[in-house]
Amino acid sequence: MTQYNERVRKQKELLKAEEWGKRIKYIHGQDGIIETKFNNGDIRYEENKPNGKTTWHREKTSKESLIDKFNRILADQK
Repeated sequence: MTQYNERVRKQKELLKAEEWGKRIKYIHGQDGIIETKFNNGDIRYEENKPNGKTTWHREKTSKESLIDKFNRILADQK
């Protein structure tokens, strides 16, 4: 059963990186628009008014790139 240890480790690392990617990196408001950027590169724009619309800019981040960014953050924290 030890032949699957590496696969399990990589899958755990991917799940942690995906969870980290959903967290907010920063929030910025200007001229009635609230910009929320997430760790995975996605950006949400919201109009700060009644019935304001919300638009998304989705970043096409690969799994390897997301894991690499996550590991760099972990290395900086140590």
